[in-house]
Amino acid sequence: MNDFERKFDSNEELSDIETDIENSNEIEDESEFFDLDDAEYNSAMSGTVSDKNALSIYKPKVKKVRHKGTLLVAVISSVITAVICCSVFTFVVLNMNTTVKNQNVPTGSKLSVSKNNGNNSVTQTVVSDTGMTLMSVPDIYNTVSPAVVSVLCTAQGGYGNAATSSGSGVILTADGYIATNNHVIDGASIITVKTIAGQSFDATVVGKDERTDLAVLKVSAQQELPYAEIGDSSSLRVGDMALAIGNPLREELVSTLTVGYISAIDRTMVIDQRQMTMIQTDAAINPGNSGGALINMYGQVIGITTAKSTGYDVEGLGFAIPMNEAVPVIESIIQNGYVTGRPLVGITGIDITEAISEANDIPRGVYVNSVIEGGAADNAGIKKGDIIIKCDGKEVKSVDDINEIRDDHMVGDKIEFVVSRNGKEIKCSVKLQEEKPSEKIENTPSNDGGKNPYSDFFSYFGW
Repeated sequence: MNDFERKFDSNEELSDIETDIENSNEIEDESEFFDLDDAEYNSAMSGTVSDKNALSIYKPKVKKVRHKGTLLVAVISSVITAVICCSVFTFVVLNMNTTVKNQNVPTGSKLSVSKNNGNNSVTQTVVSDTGMTLMSVPDIYNTVSPAVVSVLCTAQGGYGNAATSSGSGVILTADGYIATNNHVIDGASIITVKTIAGQSFDATVVGKDERTDLAVLKVSAQQELPYAEIGDSSSLRVGDMALAIGNPLREELVSTLTVGYISAIDRTMVIDQRQMTMIQTDAAINPGNSGGALINMYGQVIGITTAKSTGYDVEGLGFAIPMNEAVPVIESIIQNGYVTGRPLVGITGIDITEAISEANDIPRGVYVNSVIEGGAADNAGIKKGDIIIKCDGKEVKSVDDINEIRDDHMVGDKIEFVVSRNGKEIKCSVKLQEEKPSEKIENTPSNDGGKNPYSDFFSYFGW
């Protein structure tokens, strides 16, 4: 406080003036204002400031008027104001709670399998979001890790040699159905499952699906097994936290937890020549994590960890199969042993690029390399050595073009193919069949005696 303020506050006359100003709201008539006369002004300001720093101040003096009932009005006004404020505050808070509860809170689900007449019937029970709360990382680990298992595989090699490998899996039901990756168990003759509690089980393969890289195992236990709750992967946002639990580098590092974020969603990746839609995360994914769990902060599994990008200059690029895509595949495998309803043309093909076309004087399209005997394409008259140039009225230049058209149709639909055979265009109507795991591609004879007329050129390009 400066000298002016200290002198101003200590002056009793000025205190009276301030009191009068505070009561200025009680003035009944503006005519009651009047100026301080010179004597009063000099008396009020005497000794406060020097003449050099004197201020020109105008202060109204107010006649004091007392109103009856002022206190009662003030009390009533205060009560009404308090009621209004409380009502507004309650409305806003309740709205905020409702918004927080309903926004980005995923709905969980649990797979259950019942036996009807000896057949497995799969149902997916939706778990309400009521009462769902964010969990701490240690609590998530304690909840989910008992449901993440080691998958140990043994494959018999030549001369009596055996090759071993390992991966991870996620228990989805109390009676022992386990999801993992197809590439984890592919080729294995013996599969052993181990839990974090030290239990060991012999596992059988219920079914597997190369297209989605998913497989389902079954173990038998005398007691119910701990199983994971499935989350809604469609509710994920880039920047959400994500946890991975798996068994990297074999059994020495079982139930390893890594923590990161969702780096991208709906990431289209080509893995082992298969196009897949993946969740990308920077949570560390290592060899042995395949088939393990990617988990949200509600303790729900929202992905099956599948792959990572490797390289000396690559870091933090892990990928998982979204559970919303995995669950229908898993359910179909449990119920039928394979994924039903997939249309099948029944051929394998090789892309004829522009360079191959010009070098061999053949049309661009897809060279039919093999045909399933008795399959849809075979029944339609397509032969090995044909070049598919049109499919469903559209020009095709790659196998992906045909697959894209095929996937827009259902089993039983007919698609018209136009093939080039010995320089002539031939139309073939293909009735799509259902893809089944028992069907295998066979190299059926063709007009050229089974010889690929472009084999030398394909070999040159690594085909």
